[in-house]
Formats: sequence, C-alpha cells, structure tokens
Amino acid sequence: MVVTPTTPPPKAFGAARPVTRTPRLAGRDRCRPAPFYRPRRPRDSPMFQLLERHFAEFERVYAERFAASYGHWRAIVAGTTAKFLRCGDLHEGFARVKCRACKHEFFVAFSCKQRCVCASCHPKRSLILSERLAKEVFAPVAHRQFVFTVPKRLRVFFRFDRVLLGDLA
Repeated sequence: MVVTPTTPPPKAFGAARPVTRTPRLAGRDRCRPAPFYRPRRPRDSPMFQLLERHFAEFERVYAERFAASYGHWRAIVAGTTAKFLRCGDLHEGFARVKCRACKHEFFVAFSCKQRCVCASCHPKRSLILSERLAKEVFAPVAHRQFVFTVPKRLRVFFRFDRVLLGDLA
C-alpha cells in the first residue's frame, strides 16, 4: 500500500516522471484490502458526545465552581479537547491510501495524536514511545523503578504552590 496526498503537486514543464515498477499480480484476489483496518467512528463514543455537548459550558463555569478545589484552568485542556473533537473526521483532513497492484483505495482520516484523552490515539502513542525508549534510550541492563509519594494530608500544599515540589527533589 502506498499513501499519496489528496491532491498531486503541480509538475514542472518538461520534468521527468519517476518510474515506479510494481509486480503484476494475477487477478484482484491476490491484493485485498487489509482486513484489520476499521475506520474510527469518534462521534459514536460517549466521551465525544459528552465533550461536544458540555465542554463549552464546563469551560465557562470552571473558574467559579471548580478552581478552588482543582486549581487554575490550564490552556492546554481546551487545546487538547479541540484536537480530540476533530480526531478521525474526514472533513479535517485525510490521506488517500492506494494499492499500486490492484488500484484499491480508501481514505484514512488524520488523528489528533493526543495522549490520555483519545481512546484511538493513546494506545498507539504509548506503544511508539515505549518502543523508542526500549531501543534507543535505555541501556541493556536491569532497571528498577522507585515511586515516592507525598502523604495525602500534605498534597493540598503542593497543589497550589508548585515551588515546594522543587524543594523535595
């Protein structure tokens, strides 16, 4: 399969066209679309419907109703939510995938590439990161992980004054 842009770039006058050779297959049966690809249907998910209906109202009332308990509003929340609401929508952009042998083609919508919000993008991004860490970052030696936590009674102080966390480290 080859991914091609949705519109071909303009060709310069007299430019030589690159020659690509593809093996000729006997019949269309030898080159079938991948059976594992299923287009995402983000609008069907409860998370999408909840955010689409109520996020603007939540953002509007956050300062007066939730800021005292959960801290100030972070701008990244609105950006991440906006990207999630556009994820998997063909109107927001797509790539055309075409098999050179059988000429079958289909569209793949662009994803949001957000972690921890999108049920479609999060597992893929986590897997890519873990593979990269295992191959390129970590040395081939045994590793141990230690997790230090702050007691629950002290967490209130660290929630609003992040400078205190620097004193711990």
